[in-house]
Amino acid sequence: MEDTVVEESVPATDGRLAARPGAASASPHPARPPKPSSGSRRQVIGLIVGALIVAASCIVPTGDGLSREGCQSLGLLLGCVALWFCGSLPQGATSIVGVIGLSALGVRPTLAEALSGFTAPTAWVSLCVVCMTALLQVTSLGRRLTGAFIRWAGADSRKLVFSFMLGTALASFFMTDTGAVVLGMSMALPLLQAAGVRPGSSNLGKCLMLGVAFAGVLGGFALPCGHSLNMLGLGIMEQVTGETVGFLSWALVGLPIFAVMLPATFALLTRVFPPEDVSGYRDEIERSCAAFGPLGTQDKKALAVLVLLPALWIASNWIPAINTTVVAMLGMVLLFAPGINLMSWKQFQDIAGWNVFLFFGGVMCLGDAVTATGGTDFIARAFLESGVMEANPFLVLLAAGYALYLIHTFCPVAPALCTLFLPPLLLWAQQAGVPTVVPVFVMASITAGSFLVPLNPTIVLTYETGYYRFSDVARGGWAAAILFVAVTVAWAFLCCAVLGWVQPIAA
Repeated sequence: MEDTVVEESVPATDGRLAARPGAASASPHPARPPKPSSGSRRQVIGLIVGALIVAASCIVPTGDGLSREGCQSLGLLLGCVALWFCGSLPQGATSIVGVIGLSALGVRPTLAEALSGFTAPTAWVSLCVVCMTALLQVTSLGRRLTGAFIRWAGADSRKLVFSFMLGTALASFFMTDTGAVVLGMSMALPLLQAAGVRPGSSNLGKCLMLGVAFAGVLGGFALPCGHSLNMLGLGIMEQVTGETVGFLSWALVGLPIFAVMLPATFALLTRVFPPEDVSGYRDEIERSCAAFGPLGTQDKKALAVLVLLPALWIASNWIPAINTTVVAMLGMVLLFAPGINLMSWKQFQDIAGWNVFLFFGGVMCLGDAVTATGGTDFIARAFLESGVMEANPFLVLLAAGYALYLIHTFCPVAPALCTLFLPPLLLWAQQAGVPTVVPVFVMASITAGSFLVPLNPTIVLTYETGYYRFSDVARGGWAAAILFVAVTVAWAFLCCAVLGWVQPIAA
């Protein structure tokens, strides 16, 4: 594939992107700016802090219920977070360091068990779904979609960001969050490249990539079919209490929260990172899109794949035989099948890379270790037995919501957290007279993702593009995270308590 020639962008004094002709992108997938060979002070601090955290986990006394291995697994996870936050090493390399630590410290008995996270389906999905991004980059579809968004938004870059967030969130209503984020990211990247946006230095790039990731999370809990955690929570509710909630009842709780949080998150994000004006590129992009003419053969093949994969992901919510991971893998293989030949393997390697796979696989390895060694169970019991459950029911839910949000932020093992926390919360709800669907909804929505650090799948996918830094996630998302928990708990508590949307399972 030929390199795409674009105008390299530099900040202009009026806040817009200034063009500098003659710069070319080395790859259709933007790479992170090269770091200096000598470590910066921030990088060195990250290494020191990470090493101190791991060392402390090896020597601090462990209380009842927390094994030495559990303490060390938590220390390794937090140590890696320090390295990721400070950019001390590339994300994938930091993940490898964490896996080595699991084996070297004896947290996991064998290296094979330490590497178990790389066999997790979601780690492979994170790599395979990049094929959707690749298809939009190697055909004219990406530029055509970019032109459509530009024509609708005009010169208003904020309107442009909102359109991408809304489209991603609506897709997340019916498909996996990661799939919806990949879809939104696939459309946003061609626009950023056409506008000559430099990764890491543009607020427009930060808004689009963070906005797409945040929107994928916000759309996932609005309907019960939007996320597997929703169905897991309802299944646990049926087992523990013998009650269930219908599709419409869930939607009446989820949709109002979504309707409040999407514009609020957009407003907070664009306030922190005011996007640059792209009006100077509008005419150029529209002219290039108009020159494409009718869809060519390759465009039609790519469009068929882009429609087929989301359709199968949506169908997987009702047809268990359709596995989302297998669909993603087959979609990737389909790109190279005889008669289709949408790209070469080298082109796919240049676009996908291995960093996202190593990064996310390492996170899963560390999360699995924390769960297997009892670290997650210890945190859950410490919270549930702290006495907070004796407070006012609303305050209990609010405290549980914020605690779960922070725990999941740094231990992104949502199914394990649901399994550990939800049964005791359901029993508490029955004793406190709270509708049992309230903790189910709070648990499923809050553990779907985090707006604080890029350790969960939706954020990892956009973080890999290089348009924002590790610390930018918290800058753009901390206020939205605080508001999200408050709105979710308040509305779920009020709505379910007033209307009592639970029903017994028929015998």
